[in-house]
Order: sequence, then structure tokens, then C-alpha cells
Amino acid sequence: MDIWFPIRPARDVPLENRVASVFVHVADLRRSAEWYCRLLGLPVLEERLNGGPVYWFDLPGTHLILDSDAANRQNPDWRETMMPRLMFPAADIDRAYDYVREKGKPFFEPERHGPMAYFNFPDPEGNALMACWSTNRGDDPEPDGASPIRPRIGGVFVDVRDMRAAARWYTDLLGLPLDEMNAEKSVYSVPVTGGAALLLDRNRFLKEEPYSVPFFFETEDLRASLAYAREQGLETAGEPEAFPDLDLFVLTDPDGNRVMVCQVH
Repeated sequence: MDIWFPIRPARDVPLENRVASVFVHVADLRRSAEWYCRLLGLPVLEERLNGGPVYWFDLPGTHLILDSDAANRQNPDWRETMMPRLMFPAADIDRAYDYVREKGKPFFEPERHGPMAYFNFPDPEGNALMACWSTNRGDDPEPDGASPIRPRIGGVFVDVRDMRAAARWYTDLLGLPLDEMNAEKSVYSVPVTGGAALLLDRNRFLKEEPYSVPFFFETEDLRASLAYAREQGLETAGEPEAFPDLDLFVLTDPDGNRVMVCQVH
């Protein structure tokens, strides 16, 4: 399966074609942090459970952010449709804001918090995205986890209904050429410069499935990973599936989010 290949934008745009972070929105931050740490065989970092709204994993290429949205819910202007699915890096947040505003209406103006600034905006399908400037580039080594499931996000999914329109919008947003042939498929891989693959996925719509799969973790041994997950008492969704280019199984986290584990051949 062709997941992604490095490509540079055809024109100068203020958003980098790389997924800096993927978000999982949760109700109980500690419970979710403990679940994901158990899945990856990592220790819980108590200093990240200090009353703030997020717990984050500094994974190589693409970070994982658990977000309770506790602070957002105190804002009367905030809506659940603003919850971001993924984050694009921006070298200049004000230039990125002006650029996105030409293509649609951001949910709010850039918010600035010390070494970072960000704003959220929707895609045409209603998925919320984030543009973020930060002093942290995300070039982190892979943590040493005691799990056969690697602490590395291999791909991030964005659910779409109209694949051609979505592929055209994302490639235009990132200044990339549209691959006309692949825009006919049920999964379109938006070329990225590194980190997790950015995968527009029409399968949920075609199968009329009511749930979403936000991303997948990588593994080099699917059977061992499945056995480990079951030993940890983690709930699986359905049975493992085998395809010509990959094998996978899906887990359900404490909030019902579906997390895929894949072994790519």
C-alpha cells in the first residue's frame, strides 16, 4: 500500500504538508492517559496530569494529544464542531491565518500561549483542523515502550464523503498537485514531508459506519500485539483483518474512540 511519499509544495504556502499532531478527545484525562500508556507500554508522566486540559505523547514525527476540552467548555462561544482532528505546523501563525481566511472562515483568531499560537478551521466536510506555530518541531526519538505496538503513529485518517472534492481541497490548501487517478479511490494519500501519513478515507461513508478511526499505530508483529492488548484487558472491536498489503486489528479506548494497529507488508 502506498501510504505517502515526500513532496514539496508546488507553491509557497504558510502551512507545512505534515501532520504535527493528532487529537483524541476524551472525557477523563487520567483514565485515557493510563489506557494509552498501557497500550504502548509507557510510564504515566504525572507532571502532565497537573490539572491542564491535555496529556500529550512526544512521538516521532507526529505527536498524540489527548484533549479533555475542559477549558474550551467554559467558553460560551465554543462548540464541539471546533474540536480539531489534526494539526498542521505553521511557520508564521498570522500569515497562516490570513491564508486560511481566504479559503474559508476560521473558528477564531489566533490564540497565543507563550511558545505556541494556534487557530482552528473547518474543512468542507466539517472536520475541524488546527494550524499551530510552536517552538517544538516534533523531531522526537521513539520512546522505549514495553509493548510490541510501536509508539509511532503511522497514519492519520480524515473521514470524507466526496473524495474528489476533499482531495482537491486538501491538496490546494497545502499547495500540492492533485493526483487525479488516486482521487477515484476510497483512500487518498495526501503527500507529506514526514511523520504520519495523511489519509482521506471514504470507507466509513461507503459502508455507512457510524464511527470514526482517527489514526493507526504501527507494529512489526500483529499477532504479538493482539496478544499483548488482550493480556492488558483492552477491548477489541471485531476480529483481526488481513489484506494483501497490511494486517490490522482495532481497539476501543475508554471513550469509544477506535484505534487501529497495523502491520504493513
